[in-house]
Amino acid sequence: MASSADCPLEGCSRVFLTYSLSLGGNVALLALFAVLIPVTLAMGIRYNNTIFSTALATGLALEVMGYIGRILMSTGAPTRSSFTVFLLGTIIGPNFIFGAMVYVMQRIITLYGQEFQTWRRTWYFNMLYGLTVLSLVLEIAGGAVSTSLLASDTVNPGDRVLAVGLAIHLVALVIFTAHAGLFAIAVRTRHHILDPTHAPVYNSGLFRVFLIGFSAATFFLILRTAFRIVVIAEGFASSVAQAEVLFLVFDGVMVFIASGILLALFPGRVFGRSWRETSPRHPAHKPTRPPRPLPVQLLPTHQNPGLNKMNLKPAAHPENYPEHPSRKTYAPPPAHRNMVDSESLW
Repeated sequence: MASSADCPLEGCSRVFLTYSLSLGGNVALLALFAVLIPVTLAMGIRYNNTIFSTALATGLALEVMGYIGRILMSTGAPTRSSFTVFLLGTIIGPNFIFGAMVYVMQRIITLYGQEFQTWRRTWYFNMLYGLTVLSLVLEIAGGAVSTSLLASDTVNPGDRVLAVGLAIHLVALVIFTAHAGLFAIAVRTRHHILDPTHAPVYNSGLFRVFLIGFSAATFFLILRTAFRIVVIAEGFASSVAQAEVLFLVFDGVMVFIASGILLALFPGRVFGRSWRETSPRHPAHKPTRPPRPLPVQLLPTHQNPGLNKMNLKPAAHPENYPEHPSRKTYAPPPAHRNMVDSESLW
């Protein structure tokens, strides 16, 4: 319950959780997230996906930290430190998971061909990474301020900063989803100009399943972020914030399913050798196209000096030409005998 030496009674209902936390549910999610961390790092080493696996493992570690804070609050009196660990861990963890997904999206675009991207690659990914970093900073600052100001008679600015950070994260997810949809439409409508270099990868059934799972993971992160925005906007004392089942389902389970999908369909295993070839550091590959025919080159014309000496006048005057005989000069055709007169028949 919410009785602690560092938590005034009038502020506990607004900042700390006032219900008894389920030890079993929180321990279960803690164990599930903890198991995924070594698996993620091992697969990153196995398939040479260190950047992706590091970002994903960082997000999972932050989720573990958040549920450690919840377990501390369930086993004893909730304190400011335990609530801060819970809040920051579960808030900023999905940012790193989303950053890992943005990194994979670069490889997907390169796999099909740069000509299918709807926006410029440089500023598009810089914008997504910039929004993710900005959201991360605001969430950390807002969470720290929100748990440090406990006066119930004033509006906590940390809640607003935290809500803005989550809203920016949601905007980044929506932009990411919109671009992926436009990219899918471009590939589907112009599939006849696909680069055949990576055709064995994007034509495989495993890659199609990967795209479906990748889209589902994005949807689960959007659902989780929207839920946390509602919780922060309505306040920690609201019925939504004090409902543990809603939190465990729409936050913990959603993030775990998204992470599990990314591990089950690990990008390095799906891409195979194409993972290295689609790296941003790898020189861009241009699809082989038939060479264009050279333009017709006309030989330079030289004026013939003897051309001016030629007589271009007609050999004779028109009146000297023989006249063509008229049609009247031709004799009529001979009459055919033994032929029936058509007029006499009538």
